[in-house]
Amino acid sequence: MATSDEFRSHAHAIWEASFAHPFVRGIGAGTLPEERFRYYLAQDYVYLIEFSRFFALAAAKARALGAMERFAALLHETLHFEMDLHRKVCAEFGVAREALERTPPAPTCLGYTSYLLKAAYEGEIATVLAALLPCSWGYGEIGLRLKAGGLPPVSHYATWVETYASPEYQQLVGWLRGLFDEAAGEVRGAARHQLQAVFDTSSRWEYLFWEMAWRMEGWPV
Repeated sequence: MATSDEFRSHAHAIWEASFAHPFVRGIGAGTLPEERFRYYLAQDYVYLIEFSRFFALAAAKARALGAMERFAALLHETLHFEMDLHRKVCAEFGVAREALERTPPAPTCLGYTSYLLKAAYEGEIATVLAALLPCSWGYGEIGLRLKAGGLPPVSHYATWVETYASPEYQQLVGWLRGLFDEAAGEVRGAARHQLQAVFDTSSRWEYLFWEMAWRMEGWPV
């Protein structure tokens, strides 16, 4: 079994909880209320800004030039394509770019991105990838599982599912898993337990992000 599969197996209950979450199910069924999806897009936009910083740090931590180039490309794609996609979808909902960029991070969004950046600043490349995979791989798995049940009858949600189920996105997931398998495959003992803890914690943050969007979380005071 690949190292990434072992880590995924350990976190199985967390990943299944994310897949069963009513926000994810609502996307798949096309029944998610639009106001919740708009909230999610705005918070995900804030997340992507910090995710871009994360990719920059991943490029700095990468061991091989090819990996550095790929992380640099991911940074470019996130800043210039994925964020632009968010802006276009939000514009269709009547949310302008200026409003997106004024969006304050909700508590969970701030906590998750702070955790990712801490892992990227302090950890080696295996730790960086352990923190990253639950997001990138998790979205890929959700996309495939939702598409297998049939595309939702709402165009925005169908596009979302097709994006993460696409061969291009799955290829990215495979590449990231391969990097992790290479970096973490020989890690043993306490260091391996620590890597699993990072993977599990990021998996829990992923679940909390769905919960945040479902509740349209705000600061209580």
